[in-house]
Amino acid sequence: MRLVTWNIWNGGDGRLDAIERVLREQDADVVALQEANDRDAVERLAASLEMQLVYGDANSEYAVAWLSRLPITRSANHRLSVLEKTLLEVEVGGRRLFATHLSAGRTLADEPRRIAEAEAILVELGTSANVLVGDFNAVHPGDEIGSPPSEEELEHVSRRPIELLLEAGLRDSFRELHPRDRSWTYVAWQPWARLDYVFARELPRSCGVVESDASDHFALVAEL
Repeated sequence: MRLVTWNIWNGGDGRLDAIERVLREQDADVVALQEANDRDAVERLAASLEMQLVYGDANSEYAVAWLSRLPITRSANHRLSVLEKTLLEVEVGGRRLFATHLSAGRTLADEPRRIAEAEAILVELGTSANVLVGDFNAVHPGDEIGSPPSEEELEHVSRRPIELLLEAGLRDSFRELHPRDRSWTYVAWQPWARLDYVFARELPRSCGVVESDASDHFALVAEL
């Protein structure tokens, strides 16, 4: 199963053709989208790609979506009150796949909410979830960071949410497969941090970064 996860930035406003081109090039079986704000646009994208859509309304404008060209046997939108966005689950090919988008913010005051979100997601996943993907707005505890653009103030680097996921037995697919490659995924025009992840119980065969100018994040692609 080939999987892509991607924050498409504000619903892909004005960039849907470019987003579609990237997704066609990746030829994924399943795609997780964050910031899928414009439902009509995401529906058009799914139709053009001939993929089934499961849309996850969120507790804010920043919806999450799954697209799949394989049959989706079950889906559930876990719109937990603690989440700023949501946690969207689909079952495809016997695998339970989850996508989410943790709250943003680069100050120490933003960190407790992001930690609470990670804790709540782990409870919802239990032990039978296979994959968790998305934009976590947090950095692996062992990752270096670069210099953010001047317009993005950075007071605090969030790391604890990723630590919690690792402590629960989820594997950071990219980091385990590429231990020395920083491969920052944000921000596309001046990359400085790896905020996007494919977490899995079993390590995928491959996991890589897909660079493009179609969003402010780079996508990730993995072969499960």
